[in-house]
Amino acid sequence: MLNEARLNEMLTTPSQRLLEDVAKIKGDIMILGAGGKMGPTLSLLAKKAVEQVGGSQKVIAVSRFTDPMAVKLLNDNGVDTIAGDLMDHEFLNSLPDVDNVIYMVGRKFGTGGQEHLTWAMNVGLPVNAAERFRNSNIVVFSSGNIYPMVPIHSSGADEQVPPLPNGEYGMSCLGRERIFENASHTWNTPVFVYRLNFAIDLRYGVLYDIASTIMAGNPVSVSMPVFNCIWQGDANEMAIRALLHTSSPAAIMNITGPETI
Repeated sequence: MLNEARLNEMLTTPSQRLLEDVAKIKGDIMILGAGGKMGPTLSLLAKKAVEQVGGSQKVIAVSRFTDPMAVKLLNDNGVDTIAGDLMDHEFLNSLPDVDNVIYMVGRKFGTGGQEHLTWAMNVGLPVNAAERFRNSNIVVFSSGNIYPMVPIHSSGADEQVPPLPNGEYGMSCLGRERIFENASHTWNTPVFVYRLNFAIDLRYGVLYDIASTIMAGNPVSVSMPVFNCIWQGDANEMAIRALLHTSSPAAIMNITGPETI
């Protein structure tokens, strides 16, 4: 029977491809912003992969960690956790040096009325984080919201489409990208810009929202008639594997499923 424990096991079981790549990753891995929807399972996936290939690297999850159960889950499975506010310069600068950083920090869409905080977190914080970890390989999470709308019968925006975000959230995501791109030029920091569209599992995401709406007997809005998504387990795996593909200037890749749904 599929329950939440089984679901988490599915999300954190390394594939053979991931094991092959993790064996090539040198140095500790730090996940900044690890307390969100993807962070705990990504951290566990990385730790399991390191253990299965006989590696000695630490996997370090950093977040404010408002959910104590997430901390317990990570600690019980060998992931080191550091709790604190990354907006605090003193805390950020106190973090240990690491060879590899997965930067998941971000204030998400749906934050109307607090745009100032969205900009502070999505653009202001990266200025400090990029400098603090300028000697690390950095995979920085971004979003497809940086692209303009394209015809629904096209294959969607690829990496060659110039960014043209609609709204302050998308603008702030592009700002985050530009800050890390600047680090890749200024300090030769190896960077991989990870444009995610959109991770789902059985507890959240567009498909979950549609199913919940139907089960409640409510009409499904078709104001946005198509979307892209990717299984969270695949998205987590690709983020870890992307540590081998950071570069200066920064590499950029769309991460999503192949279908337009």
